[in-house]
Amino acid sequence: MIMRTFAESLDFTGKTILPVVTYAVSGLGTAPEEYAAACPGATIGDGLAVRGEEVQQASAVVLSWLRRVGLR
Repeated sequence: MIMRTFAESLDFTGKTILPVVTYAVSGLGTAPEEYAAACPGATIGDGLAVRGEEVQQASAVVLSWLRRVGLR
């Protein structure tokens, strides 16, 4: 809810949003759809979901994702 309130308060028109979440069960869940609804005019790119208990060991996963989305 806090991210939705934040996203709705800004204009992301023409911007690309890459959702990043930690999770216990649902992976990305509905995050891409929720950002699309909260940020009209934005492009929602490939997100990253990391299981909460695996965050400290997720460096390789994060680096791979950064390369895949063109940020590294």
